[in-house]
Amino acid sequence: MDIVLKRLPDLRLLAALILLCLAAPASPLAAQNRQEPGAAVVLYRVKAGDNLYELAERYLTRVEDYVAVQRLNAIANPRRLKPGSLIRIPRSLLRHEPLRAVVQSYRGTVSVQRGSARRPAAIGMRLGEGDILETAEKSFVSLRLPDDSTVAMPSRSSVRIERLRRTLLGGAIDRLFSIVKGRASANVTPMSDPDSRFDMSTPMAVSAVRGTEFRMSFDPDARRATTEVTEGKVAFTADAGGSAAPGRAQLVAGGFGIATDLAEPVALLRAPDLLRPGRVQDEEKLRFELRPIVGALRYHLQVARDAGFLELLDDAETVAPIVELEPVANGTYFVRVTAIDARGLEGMPAVYGFERRLNRIEASVEDARKGRHRNYLFRWRTPDAPSAQYRFQLFAASQADPIVDEAGLTSTSFVVADLPDGSYRWRVMTLQFVGGRIYDSWSGFQELRVDTEK
Repeated sequence: MDIVLKRLPDLRLLAALILLCLAAPASPLAAQNRQEPGAAVVLYRVKAGDNLYELAERYLTRVEDYVAVQRLNAIANPRRLKPGSLIRIPRSLLRHEPLRAVVQSYRGTVSVQRGSARRPAAIGMRLGEGDILETAEKSFVSLRLPDDSTVAMPSRSSVRIERLRRTLLGGAIDRLFSIVKGRASANVTPMSDPDSRFDMSTPMAVSAVRGTEFRMSFDPDARRATTEVTEGKVAFTADAGGSAAPGRAQLVAGGFGIATDLAEPVALLRAPDLLRPGRVQDEEKLRFELRPIVGALRYHLQVARDAGFLELLDDAETVAPIVELEPVANGTYFVRVTAIDARGLEGMPAVYGFERRLNRIEASVEDARKGRHRNYLFRWRTPDAPSAQYRFQLFAASQADPIVDEAGLTSTSFVVADLPDGSYRWRVMTLQFVGGRIYDSWSGFQELRVDTEK
């Protein structure tokens, strides 16, 4: 009895120390998760032989944070877990592996800043957290992510990859792209995993999605962020300082847009119609004409090689519904048209396919005497259609019907002899057979004046 009474204070002191250790936070992260019971957690089903120490070594960033998991789940003995039971693990404690985005296409001047080093983008370049992409004037880039989601950037934009990672426990993917300036658009693959995230942010707002198509922009001078949703839904959260409800996520559905100075989402303008959408683009520059729509202050056109607009070639904004874009090689392309309203929100898009068949005809005429006859040699050159067939027509200035109409020519010249004095007009048609289709185009009329010396 004397021995028991003598050791009793020591046992009480030991018990008090144990309780104090269990009550003290093991780390700031552990304290944060204890103070925020609504913080995101991952559920783990215990397997035979599991214990908290081994789980911490396998899945947690810091092994000592097993204490936070022990407290959160009221586990008496970290070495003895019940097989089949569920353990809640704070997401903030989980270890992750880095993922990489791949440059799928680019055009113009696109640079990647990694730390203090800057280098030009290249197809297949792998990018990760901390990398900053910048596009210059008339420059574009698109990224493909491991889950086949894509992010595209137009001209004069800068985007930083803040987070691109996968947690080792559960495999949830976390993606956050921060727009420093300009615009970015995303086509996000639907996520079956409820713990995966795709966020796009600016210094003024964050847009979170689970599988949708949307655009986001940030104007650092105006301190204004916008989000336009073309398909699906986006949760838009604005910081304090704008008209949008600060700190509260607003659900923006497809066909609507919002900005940090708007109190609620507004309907986007419908897509403008492209006039003569089937017209073959055979002039020096691409030329498109839109049917004006009410409420549009500007129009935005983009040209790409693919219907998904991952390989952009050119874009332009215009007040007038007519725009000319830079030349492209012959082939099949796509044009996307949108209207921009007074709030600066870009509306719903319409995509059209078109054929590009440039048909430059460089023409000239020479006259020469051969004996008693005077020959007129009409020449032309078609650098864009070297294997074409041609049709030559010559008109007297006062007549509607041609006096010469020769089809099926394979040479790039034609001779007419002994033309009477007077004024004439002539032209050449180029006829091409490409992919089972026929493309024909007339040159402009050329003038000829014949004045024979007496």
